[in-house]
Amino acid sequence: MNQTLTVFSPAKVNLHLSIGAKRADGYHDAYSVMHALTLHDTVTVRCERETEDAPIAVDVRCTTHGGVDELSIASEDNIAYKAMVALADEFGLSDAGYRFTVHIDKHIPHAAGLGGGSSNAAAALLAACRVFGIDPDGERVFAVASKIGADVPFFLRGGCAQLGGRGDVFERDLAPMNAPVVLVRPDSGVSTAAAYRAFDENAGQADLRAQGVSAERAQDVQLYNNLAAASETVMPELVEVKDWLRQQVGVARDASTGEPCVLLSGSGSATFCVCESMNAAYAVVSAAKQRGWWARSCSFTSAGARIVEGRVPGAARTNVGAVHKSW
Repeated sequence: MNQTLTVFSPAKVNLHLSIGAKRADGYHDAYSVMHALTLHDTVTVRCERETEDAPIAVDVRCTTHGGVDELSIASEDNIAYKAMVALADEFGLSDAGYRFTVHIDKHIPHAAGLGGGSSNAAAALLAACRVFGIDPDGERVFAVASKIGADVPFFLRGGCAQLGGRGDVFERDLAPMNAPVVLVRPDSGVSTAAAYRAFDENAGQADLRAQGVSAERAQDVQLYNNLAAASETVMPELVEVKDWLRQQVGVARDASTGEPCVLLSGSGSATFCVCESMNAAYAVVSAAKQRGWWARSCSFTSAGARIVEGRVPGAARTNVGAVHKSW
């Protein structure tokens, strides 16, 4: 049995992120409103099965595009690898002879708060579910996703959703929007662990503002992130990016507060702004690149990770200039 699947693997931003105090299990209570973006990786999964009594094998490789840095880790340390192995373990298929080759065309930078790794894991889960004949909407699949990473369950749904627990428990959908978005990132990423250490050092930052999320539509959510200040202590350049974006022409403003729609996504290092038009977004991207920052324009989307037929819309047609690296 040979099968090849192509999966759309989108990025996300947090429109709202409220982090509470650290729990006894080492995690933090969190309320989040996440929204998927059209910026995406493309995950191609090939499966071979020549025998039914061999252990599962997964090989993950990556091609980076558009100025995205390489990530030199072993295949077995990649979250997509872990997702496939965990799913096989959950359904008793670890010794069923499946051999997977996973290739990630990566456009989402890592350590950016955009969920690229978690999205890749969700994409790998969807592909494995198709191969194994498992319903991807089943509770056991979502349980596997939650164990792999707090953001992974969101990408199995996509669109815009409010999540509780430690940021992994689905609470409700919000009507998604399709406004233009600009993402701006300094040359390096923010370690999530470092950001949370800085957050814990200032317990007064903990503010589980669940009651503040009452909007029914994504466009009505007031942007909020109480983890941003901690990330800014880890990477002070984030303040410069935020202040610069707030001053740009064409950045949308909140209808209630009049404030520019600019926010750090998750723990960063990507800051996003909502723009009034795509032309305005292009202009902001151009200006940000002139300052030496990584910048991309995209838009919000209702999609999550999805298996697609044929070429993924917007995927690179060529590997010219790409960096090949085995993970």
